[in-house]
Amino acid sequence: MIKRFLLCSAAAVVVPAAAFAQSTGTVETEKDTIVVTGTRANSKGTGGIVIQDTTKAKGLITQEFIAKQSPGQSVLNAINYIPGVNFTNNDAYGTSGGSIRIRGFDGNRISLTFDGAPLNDSGNYAIYSGQQLDPELVEQVNVNLGATDVDSPTASAAGGTVNYRSLMPTEKMGFRADGSIGTFHFRRIFGLVQTGVFTPWGTKAWFAASRNNYDHWRGEGKIKKWQINGRVYQPLGSNGDFIAVAGHYNENRNNNYNNPNLTDLRNLSLFGSAVVPSAPTTFPVVVGNYSDAQWKQINSIAYSANCGSRVAGVNGTAQVDPSACTNYLGTQINPSNTGNIRAQSRFSLTPDLILTVDPTYQYVLANGGGQSVVLAENDRLLTQGVPGSPGIDLNGDGDFKDKVLVGRPSITNTNRVSVISSLLWKPDATNTFRVSYTYDRAHHRQTGEYSPTDNNFNLIDPFFGRNGPAIITAAGTKLQNRDRTSIALLNQLSGQYIGKFIQRRLRLELGLRSPWFVRNLDQHCYTPVTGAGFPVCIASPTTTTPPYTIVANDVDPTTVGSSALYAPFKKTYKYHKLLPNVGMTFAVNDSVSLFASYAKGFSAPRTDNLYRQPFIGVTPESTDSFDLGARYLTRMVQAQIVGWKIDYKDRIVTSYDPDTNLSIDRNVGKVASWGIDGSVGFRPIRQLNLLALASYTKATVQSDILLGTITYKASSPPPSTTLSPFQYYCSPIPTTGTSKVKVCAETSGKQVVETPKWQYGGRAELNINPVTLGIQAKHVGNRYATDVNDVISKGYTTVDLDARIDLWMIPGKKTYLQLNAVNVLNEHYFGNLSTSINAYGFSNSAPRFTPASTRAVTGTLNIGF
Repeated sequence: MIKRFLLCSAAAVVVPAAAFAQSTGTVETEKDTIVVTGTRANSKGTGGIVIQDTTKAKGLITQEFIAKQSPGQSVLNAINYIPGVNFTNNDAYGTSGGSIRIRGFDGNRISLTFDGAPLNDSGNYAIYSGQQLDPELVEQVNVNLGATDVDSPTASAAGGTVNYRSLMPTEKMGFRADGSIGTFHFRRIFGLVQTGVFTPWGTKAWFAASRNNYDHWRGEGKIKKWQINGRVYQPLGSNGDFIAVAGHYNENRNNNYNNPNLTDLRNLSLFGSAVVPSAPTTFPVVVGNYSDAQWKQINSIAYSANCGSRVAGVNGTAQVDPSACTNYLGTQINPSNTGNIRAQSRFSLTPDLILTVDPTYQYVLANGGGQSVVLAENDRLLTQGVPGSPGIDLNGDGDFKDKVLVGRPSITNTNRVSVISSLLWKPDATNTFRVSYTYDRAHHRQTGEYSPTDNNFNLIDPFFGRNGPAIITAAGTKLQNRDRTSIALLNQLSGQYIGKFIQRRLRLELGLRSPWFVRNLDQHCYTPVTGAGFPVCIASPTTTTPPYTIVANDVDPTTVGSSALYAPFKKTYKYHKLLPNVGMTFAVNDSVSLFASYAKGFSAPRTDNLYRQPFIGVTPESTDSFDLGARYLTRMVQAQIVGWKIDYKDRIVTSYDPDTNLSIDRNVGKVASWGIDGSVGFRPIRQLNLLALASYTKATVQSDILLGTITYKASSPPPSTTLSPFQYYCSPIPTTGTSKVKVCAETSGKQVVETPKWQYGGRAELNINPVTLGIQAKHVGNRYATDVNDVISKGYTTVDLDARIDLWMIPGKKTYLQLNAVNVLNEHYFGNLSTSINAYGFSNSAPRFTPASTRAVTGTLNIGF
């Protein structure tokens, strides 16, 4: 019996061997250590959703599932059917971005890699879902829920990893082209050429390109994207060694959506009833539970599609561009150019010693905050400390009396080099040793070069004054709202041991990751010490001793009142953690296995955390993640249930600091989270795939947050500032005289924002040649929009349909017509949430809500040879 088990396990391991990893080193390590325990297990999963028999709780989505989804959709949308994951889109087709949460952690705390290369923004760790690889080219997406691989190249993965891999070139020549049309004038074309083996040495390659365009689903605005990709694979001998080189380039040109905040919703009313009460008497306030007529009004909130023409300048007369044009669609843009060159390689130094090396170069140019402001021609931002300067003539009328609409961007330009390498030693069939080294250096340049607008208030260049005409100050320099140079440098060593015991039924993994992370910051402009606004790029402040006092028009023209500045500075921050990563699996029998794991993660502070206030430091966030679960894997059934617990320490938020009277980023305490994830895939007959999934997440903040102070006079009634039911005085109240009293927000014990307690759903797929029909649905529970839980976004259920008919009469084995319908029930709900500490009471702020797209239908003709 044991002999038969070993033979079946060895056979089963061949197919999924490379299915679980990100870097070539991890692929090679797991090639003969992942054991599918069921002798009849279906390694392809249920309709492309695979349960992996690993030590960690993981999810795997393959091309089989991805291909059934809407064409051009972000690859991150596919992992919505992994328990514990929630992804929300800004539109039906994915190019305008979205937001991801895994077990309560937001995208900035999740590592995203592409063929092993780190993709998170090197400054703020953001994930840009609309800039990812075309879905036709994704072989698989692998998700680590709350943990990392031992060689994960990241300083931000406190909450897990998402790793996706591109297709391998095929042995035979092939061609694929698809064209799609759909709702909101969606148009997309995609083409792929497989060269097959074309040299005597076995060289093979593929090349691909795509282009899509569509309209905003609400309001005016357009989304445009095109990308090109390619990969060349060169085997080295017959023992599995190889060198592969791939390239990717993507351009997005997007108008921004105007998403309502809570104040906007308060100001909306229909039939005399406010959509959101301005002075609620019960909490939490629920948003999203509206009638169709109210949703129609909410969805009508949009940027102005037309702002008219600029009034011709007249010398000696003040012309003022309309301030309403700051909400003009023509200046609300989010362009990006991204690209990378990736290489992967494997070399057998001896029969049992293997070296893998994966270098990558990445380029990013993006304008993440395209906006506009009305700027006075005599503003000190323009005179730049030049004595006697009357200003700059922005509209060409010969005077300096006007106020002119100009573009104000937030440009990021990143050049990044990474290398992930591993040395593996396999002395025998039951022991594997690995040491890995990762180098990742990102040169992160952030600028904000103002630019003029044309006479219709349109921008002349999507990257404003960086690539187009710039506004020049009296001092002869470009006018900027920020000017920073940051170097993010990661050097990481890791080690791993994998052993198999008890006739290989027990697999033990012991790993240790040791990242050394450095941030070199060079702030070229003055830093405001109050608020969270832009740096002040002026020649000199009003006073000469720090903190430098400035008057209102020294700062950003949208800022009101006086402020203070810290001088330009250079500073270096260094972080180091030892991160154990251990786990085990045990095959109870041929179908049942148990697993457990522990992993420690950390997330170093982001550049904005450190630039905002350079003299108060923050420490890295850290997590301790535990998984305990069981799997049942046969040819007919794939099932998994996981109980998990994550202890999250040193959470960083922006909050008030009474010692400095500033709002700064700082560590405010812990988050305790636990939950249960489960999924069952059932294939009763070859033509039918059924999937059910569910997850419960309890993630609670463990401490209160200080909001600010108020002046309290003991001889008078309490201060006029109203505290909400979730706020209290957290310092002694004076019995005589007047003093400052602290106000805290009751965040302790509250659910983490944007994290639904319950998610559940499933998919059914019927394949009766030549027709395939699929229906999938997912329910996402209520999500809080504030840390004190005084505003809640109503839960929602989405249903999608897909249908495919193979066109056997057309030559080629991959020619078909596919129809996709997303949100077929036209569910109204808020997708992405921009959260805050509290929405009511003292020191409140207004969270922002992104309405999700209405129903969209797409038809695709795919021709393949």
